[in-house]
Amino acid sequence: MTKKSRIIITAVTTAGLLALGGCAAGSGDADSTAASAGSLVYVSYGGAFQDAQAASWQVPFTAETGTEFENTSPSDMAQIKAMVEANQTSWDVVDTNAYFPNQFCDKYFEKLDLSAIDTSQFTEGSVSDCAVPAERFALLLVYNAETYGDNPPTELADFLDTENFPGKRASTREVSTGLLESVLVADGVAPDDLYPLDLDRAFAALDTIRDVTTFAENNGALQQLVTDGQADMALIVSARALTVARDGVPIEPVWGETITTFNSLAVPKGAPNAAEAQKFIAFATQPEQSAAFAEASGTSPANLDAKPTYDDLAEKFNAFADDGRTETTQLDAVWWSENINEVQNRFTTWLAG
Repeated sequence: MTKKSRIIITAVTTAGLLALGGCAAGSGDADSTAASAGSLVYVSYGGAFQDAQAASWQVPFTAETGTEFENTSPSDMAQIKAMVEANQTSWDVVDTNAYFPNQFCDKYFEKLDLSAIDTSQFTEGSVSDCAVPAERFALLLVYNAETYGDNPPTELADFLDTENFPGKRASTREVSTGLLESVLVADGVAPDDLYPLDLDRAFAALDTIRDVTTFAENNGALQQLVTDGQADMALIVSARALTVARDGVPIEPVWGETITTFNSLAVPKGAPNAAEAQKFIAFATQPEQSAAFAEASGTSPANLDAKPTYDDLAEKFNAFADDGRTETTQLDAVWWSENINEVQNRFTTWLAG
């Protein structure tokens, strides 16, 4: 079959198309002091992910400009709000999720000079006035091959089918990276008809697997569940799935319909080195740097002109391969920027019920 990529966009009246997202690694903590002249405070999600960003983006930028970096984590919206409202912003560049920069553009994030960036290199719907995409990833359905043997899951619908595919399920409590979209597609909603999300239907579908599903606190905890064999089937971001597979766990991806999203690079409002931060963002999102990070992290490049070379295992979990293995639907970051509070509150109440 021919690969088909769907990108669903919600119409907006404000300037800019949409917003973007995040996840990554590095050293330091969230109490970092303001960057000195000739340096940038870079904030992401820690671990090997941010280490890969440092190697792929920061090292060559330092070689070219002399600008040094202080890495800290985690990327936290509450911290950004607190710094901006206190007029004490100390972070220069953040890797964040797919909706915050759109939701709070020009309030908690600086508007970018998009004339310095070739935005035609990015997917439609992934650029806003305050952010550009950092990387793309998929929310993959994976299963343990030893559990299911000769009768493995073959489509998203099997995540909800506990009769034919018994076993423990897992996901995270982060609802805005494709969980609800995946559940709705599994329940029979056509990808083109996802937005606005039918929340009643989504939660009704989750009700059917609630007793056999663990909702991990974060991606790291979910990764551990899958690694330890505490989940027979999971909805997990592609880079984490690849890490599990590299650890020797016999997981397999399920292709068909796949929900994808992206992280964003943005500059917090009042960043002490905002001009240099924007130069770094323009540099990091160029094809060569995008490809290098994709190869190092197992994500897919945000820059469509980037041509990463993956090893065999990374290619196995690549939702953006051009071999027709899957049809992808990109998460609508504008819809999420307008509805995240309502949906997150409802999900939290549902978990506690």
